[in-house]
Amino acid sequence: MTTEHHSSAPDRGDHPTGCCRRSIPATCQLNRGTVEYGNLVVSKRDGTIVLDPRVTGSCVMSLDDDGAAFLRDLLTEWLG
Repeated sequence: MTTEHHSSAPDRGDHPTGCCRRSIPATCQLNRGTVEYGNLVVSKRDGTIVLDPRVTGSCVMSLDDDGAAFLRDLLTEWLG
């Protein structure tokens, strides 16, 4: 994972920077892009984990503590 310092996305004022935001190389299965075609931005806002697959803030998913812990445990199980 890399820390996002700059983004080509419009500055909507709702993206944290620095230590609370990471970009994960990802591939969009719907648009059939190449490997690492896009990025999944993961940030932490007021204790909530926010997943932003469009990097624009136009489509975000939020996880509370329980949801984030469940995802962590699931990924740990799958990845070993």
